[in-house]
Amino acid sequence: MDFYSILNLIGGLALFLFGMNIMSDNLQAAAGNEMKRILKKLTNTPFKGVLVGMTVTSIIQSSSATTVMLIGLVNSGIMALSQAVGVIMGANIGTTITAQLIAFKIGHYAFLFVIIGVALLFVRKNRLMEKWSLVILGFGLLFIGLNVMSDAVEPLKSSQAAKDFMVALTGNPFTGILAGTIFTMLIQSSSAAIGIVIVLATNHLIPYEGALYLVFGDNIGTTITAWLASISGSKASKQVAMIHTLFNVFGTLIFGILTYMGVYTIFINYITPGNILNGENIARHIANAHTFFNILNTLIFLPFAFLLAKLAQKLIPLNHTDSISMGEPKHLDYHLIKTPELAIEQSIMEMREMLRLVKLSVEMSMHLFKEKNYRKMDKIDKIENAIDNLQKEITLYLVSISEESNSDMITKKIPSLLHTVNDIEKLGDHTVQISEILNNQILSQKIPFPNEYMNEIEELHQKIIYMIELSLEYMRDLDQKHSYMIIELEGRINQYHGDMRKKVLNMIQNAECDAVSGLNMIDYIDTIETVADKLKNIVKAGSYKFIYQIKEHAKPETL
Repeated sequence: MDFYSILNLIGGLALFLFGMNIMSDNLQAAAGNEMKRILKKLTNTPFKGVLVGMTVTSIIQSSSATTVMLIGLVNSGIMALSQAVGVIMGANIGTTITAQLIAFKIGHYAFLFVIIGVALLFVRKNRLMEKWSLVILGFGLLFIGLNVMSDAVEPLKSSQAAKDFMVALTGNPFTGILAGTIFTMLIQSSSAAIGIVIVLATNHLIPYEGALYLVFGDNIGTTITAWLASISGSKASKQVAMIHTLFNVFGTLIFGILTYMGVYTIFINYITPGNILNGENIARHIANAHTFFNILNTLIFLPFAFLLAKLAQKLIPLNHTDSISMGEPKHLDYHLIKTPELAIEQSIMEMREMLRLVKLSVEMSMHLFKEKNYRKMDKIDKIENAIDNLQKEITLYLVSISEESNSDMITKKIPSLLHTVNDIEKLGDHTVQISEILNNQILSQKIPFPNEYMNEIEELHQKIIYMIELSLEYMRDLDQKHSYMIIELEGRINQYHGDMRKKVLNMIQNAECDAVSGLNMIDYIDTIETVADKLKNIVKAGSYKFIYQIKEHAKPETL
């Protein structure tokens, strides 16, 4: 194999990966949001999860993207780990479509897809049409890359040394599976790895059984994407990666043994046209072996989906600190920057984490106040520091999205999201003020809050907690029903604030209450009213899909 053949082989692989990335990224951008909504709503049983995972991955042509979405959903608590199991199984089936298309020899028409994609780019009328044009273009480029690789390895047909090496590498199940695993980990694309296996097999450089061992290894190697996506996430995200790994490793053990015994090869030969013993239709045999490996593996392990989830939880147990982020972002995956729509969703998830910490701080303030335990008030300061850190991380992430994207819609969303994250950070500051006010009252033990004040404080406290809970739900779903409820509740808190302020001032002036207690009360209700205003601002931003613009709104429903 000369220098130019090696160059063409590497260049063909680069073109294949480039085409795959273009196709996958733009499919995600065109359909990613809708796919995510499907994942959230239609995975209440493992069987439905399989169907959804298979459908989503077939459409966006990336099991990696599906896995990343799963990690985000599990991290945020929207999806249970047991639900993720079925989706992972379905994603494994969906990703086999690429190998099937390769086996159908669509590569003969690769330049036709390139021509159509480029032509559509010149006549595109909107961003959506541009994305679909790039999908078609990427589809053509990956097959051109495959054709280049096939031409590059053709001289190896006459090299006995090359054949002997490939046979030695793939003739043993262990080395074959290991080689497939390592190679796929390096290039991070099981589709590309299997494409190369098909190229090598069709050029008679590796035996059929050796090709299957490589394919099994490819399925293990593709789990590296999930592990990389989970590095900066919680242990829940690592549990998702563990499930993906366990599923493929167990399947490889089963089907590796069956292949070594000759059972699986006979089965694939039976269901596939052409006799593999005569070297007929080898590409189709490999593609079918890949597809049925994942289908049969799913059928075997689907009844044990919950057990698979429990095993992952046992291997990577959660502890109490994993349930509370203390300033380390869980959702900001910089690999998603190239798909701004998904990246923005990840940033909103992180904002929800900030808001959840705000809720925790408010709850803790009242709890410690009732216990008269001012010594633990420093915990609230730690939470506020965590909120500040998350604000910095989210801001940097949003700026990176803005720099990467040239979409008008994205550039309109970013300023609104920056305003929102700043509003949440200010909420954190206000929760510290609440704790300080209550702490001051604890220290003034000779001047306790009158009972009538305490009742008012607790009532107002519960209202703001409820408002934060509604805001969390709203940032998850952007359901206008919640926005109407929040706006209505903010109006009620404003009215309550005005009435209570007048009442307390009159009591102070008439010497009906202690001045220090009264002023603490006024500071408290002022701060609560400010918190309510900030929550309303967040909802207003979301009501415009996080885009500030002039628009008529329906009259809020009464609660």
